[in-house]
Amino acid sequence: MYYRVHPFGFPGLWWLVGLICIVVLVVGVGWLVATALRGGHRTPPQPWQPPYTGAPPAFPPQAGTTPPAPMRPTPHDILRERLARGEISVEEYQRTVAVLGPDPYAPQPPQPPQG
Repeated sequence: MYYRVHPFGFPGLWWLVGLICIVVLVVGVGWLVATALRGGHRTPPQPWQPPYTGAPPAFPPQAGTTPPAPMRPTPHDILRERLARGEISVEEYQRTVAVLGPDPYAPQPPQPPQG
């Protein structure tokens, strides 16, 4: 006589294990395809991140606001350094500053309270 031997002594739930494996496989493949189509990341580039570093903004600062500090030295910074090293005279410094105009990155003096 033939007796069917079931693993672990119970017959009927192995179809459920197979079904769970198939569901996990289908969900995993779907997730991989969605990730590949999305480009692998969800974070869009931020609008405040420039594509380069070191360049000051190309627009003049608005009145009453302090422009962001540049990453590289401005012409005024270079002039001040050259004057401090003694490479140029005070007259040449003043003449060049007059040609360049006011430094937009210089700290603004505090305004007196109005009232």
